[in-house]
Amino acid sequence: MIAVVWQFDVKPGQEHQFEEFLGVNGEWTKASRHSRSYLGSSFLRDQNLPTRYLVIEYWSELVASEQYRKFRSNAIATLERRRDAMADAVEVVGVFTALNVPERSGPTWSQPSKVSSTTGKHPKHPRG
Repeated sequence: MIAVVWQFDVKPGQEHQFEEFLGVNGEWTKASRHSRSYLGSSFLRDQNLPTRYLVIEYWSELVASEQYRKFRSNAIATLERRRDAMADAVEVVGVFTALNVPERSGPTWSQPSKVSSTTGKHPKHPRG
């Protein structure tokens, strides 16, 4: 498994739009789900600099990730232009071999959260 780590410096005032775009139900994540090799992602905002974000995308293998980018190049280019319009800086920090990756569940993974059919609300998760 590989992890592609991105850093984004978002333009002030664009944080909400950026979070919607790259979040669990955002267009970027939905597009990535078209590939069977896409395993999920973690989406992090810096606590000290709220316009700085990290995204860690997990892929089953680098070759599959590269093939997906070539196959969907037009769609990805369109999404990248929209993403870049919200950011002052976009940097690929690196491509890493993922070691000791947590289970694929929880709020940081790009899996839509479950909504209760009886209350229509997201279940509350205790904070550790």
